[in-house]
Amino acid sequence: MLALFLALSMFAPQAAAQKAAGPSFETLARQADEAREANRLDRALSLYRQAVKLKPDWDEGWWAVGTITYDQDKYAECASAFRRLTALKPELTPAWILSGLCQYGIRHYATAYQDLLHADKLGFQATPDMARAGRIHLVFLLTKNGNFDRALQLCTHLCRNYSVTPDLVAAAGIAGLRRTWLPEEVPSADRPLVMAFGEALAATAAQQYQDAITKYESVLKAYPENAEIHFRFGSYLLSNASERGLDELKTAVRLDPKHVPALVGLTMEYLTRGDYATASQYGERAVEIAPTDFAAHLMYGRALLEDHKLPEAITELEIAVKYAPDSPDAHFSLAAAYARTGRKDDAARERAEFQRLKKLLNSRVGSQ
Repeated sequence: MLALFLALSMFAPQAAAQKAAGPSFETLARQADEAREANRLDRALSLYRQAVKLKPDWDEGWWAVGTITYDQDKYAECASAFRRLTALKPELTPAWILSGLCQYGIRHYATAYQDLLHADKLGFQATPDMARAGRIHLVFLLTKNGNFDRALQLCTHLCRNYSVTPDLVAAAGIAGLRRTWLPEEVPSADRPLVMAFGEALAATAAQQYQDAITKYESVLKAYPENAEIHFRFGSYLLSNASERGLDELKTAVRLDPKHVPALVGLTMEYLTRGDYATASQYGERAVEIAPTDFAAHLMYGRALLEDHKLPEAITELEIAVKYAPDSPDAHFSLAAAYARTGRKDDAARERAEFQRLKKLLNSRVGSQ
């Protein structure tokens, strides 16, 4: 009898330990999936949380935790879940998009910006709705960080591939005005301007020519002293009504003598017209006002190149490459300048870099 008692007492701690250990990972995962399929999301979430504790490298579990908490607006938890998932599956674009959206939800804008930029590099490969959400939030953050031109490029993509909604109109209007606002930060007094200008920019992006003209004229009637509207309207008109477009750009500079984009636009237009001396004058003003602006140096360099001022052109174009080493146009122009001065090896190097960047850019455009 004593021997039997001792034997049972030896196994009792093991049985108690097994009971205390709880269900296995496999059991938790199965039960979590079943609960989710039955739309018992709180129960499913609890089980998924337990399962990923037992198996921290379970990517499907982190995806489940992240998506459920995202749908429940629990942005802090979903941000943590997607951070774990991106570490486990760095090639999974939807994880980067949702991580960025969750970070945005808890106002961690710097982290959200980096996550969505990474998703952009991956081509926003996701469902249409998810890709749109990621792109429009990237527009918000590009604008917040002062990258207005890239924000408007992305707005153009959205207007041409998705429905034009009020949030997209607002995003375009803010970027067009070159204000570092998030949509919720727009002062109430400026909201009519933002939306009216955004409508004109959205029509521009959607290639609705006459509608865009009408909307630009309407917003200019209400806000005639706004240099940004004159600049955008002028830039839009140049391809079809160049004299009127030129006048609008000059009006922008008259209203704001330090309006660098308008000065660059005038440099480009006079280059197109073959008036290289006038182009150089506007380009020189642009680089004096904005010595770190890549586009100003690039266009000024091109004007000098066409005006046969080769040493000065090379200086400006080398600065352009320095500030925008990933710009195919800058390398192409610098290659042309080197070639005209007989620097064959330098020209060949810049042409090779131009071809590499152009191929990379085309591959990214093709994946969108």
